[in-house]
Amino acid sequence: MSVEQHYAQAATFWMQNGPDQDVILSTRIRLARNLSQFTFPGHQTAEDTAKLLAQLTTLLPLLSEKTKANWQLIRLQDLNPDQQRILIDKHLMSPVMAEKPESTALILRQDEAVSIMVNEEDHLRLQVLLSGLQLEQAWQLANEIDDLLEAQLEIAFSKEFGYITACPTNVGTGLRASVMVHLPALVISKKIGSFITGINQLGMVVRGFYGEGTEAIGQIFQISNQISLGQSEEEILTNLQAIVKQVVEEERKTRLQLFAQIPLQLRDRIGRTLGILSSAWLLNGKEAAEKLSDLRLGVELNLLEHLSYQELNSLMVQLQPAWLNQVSGAALTADQRDVQRAAVMRRLLAQTRMKQEEKQEE
Repeated sequence: MSVEQHYAQAATFWMQNGPDQDVILSTRIRLARNLSQFTFPGHQTAEDTAKLLAQLTTLLPLLSEKTKANWQLIRLQDLNPDQQRILIDKHLMSPVMAEKPESTALILRQDEAVSIMVNEEDHLRLQVLLSGLQLEQAWQLANEIDDLLEAQLEIAFSKEFGYITACPTNVGTGLRASVMVHLPALVISKKIGSFITGINQLGMVVRGFYGEGTEAIGQIFQISNQISLGQSEEEILTNLQAIVKQVVEEERKTRLQLFAQIPLQLRDRIGRTLGILSSAWLLNGKEAAEKLSDLRLGVELNLLEHLSYQELNSLMVQLQPAWLNQVSGAALTADQRDVQRAAVMRRLLAQTRMKQEEKQEE
């Protein structure tokens, strides 16, 4: 894959089919690592940035050889703002990196399942993104690549505290494990508030769509471990897996309860959404996110045909301003983006239909 293809195609690895995809969109494992000979990114000089990037560039052939895949180092300063934003929308890098493009870079495996953010908050933030609920698989892959890096780099590590990181909350394992979940039934039934409180009391944290400091969009949340000190990687993953399984069961149970209690209202909600999106000529970003959540609920309840989870996942990128600008080849105004966004949605939904009620009951 060429560098251009990373921001020229909307779909990426984690948008494929995965286990428990009716609730879990993706699983992410992130490891924070720092090199002992450099100061933290927030205090780094331009000279140190150049040395760090040069050292990491020399590792690319080794990564390609050991993993049997091509890797590329992309300097953020070489991308325009829309290209940077598309990588954020695909969750391959954080919004923080785009705020300091002159000192940051992204190391990407060709299939985008693995990326390493360079000079974000830490020198290295290795992340693996897989579809559905695949905590163990994502951890194994991240651990293998982490071992490759640690064999070549002087990683900052304390026998007392574990991996040394820029933020104290990441000290220890440096592991942040998270899953992205779609919880429309818990939101509609107004259970989501108490549910989030309960998850927080178990040592996990619920964040918005793009992680820390962001809001939930389209009833999609991220659930992750809150601390990484005092617990092993295995304990963190086991605890998160158990909690996420409870979340999946509760969301599924609530969906069934809602469908039993208010079937016509749910059919009407999904049908109206399909009708609006199939014929709309103007669609702003907020409305698109809300309606996309309704469409996903329609697929989850088996009320829609000719619409897949992969298509819905890809729309999360295709409906964003950066993608619309790139496809149009110009910096669109907000009104122009609303026109293009509606057109994208109409094309996708041209064949989508509500299933007949009799067929649903079989």
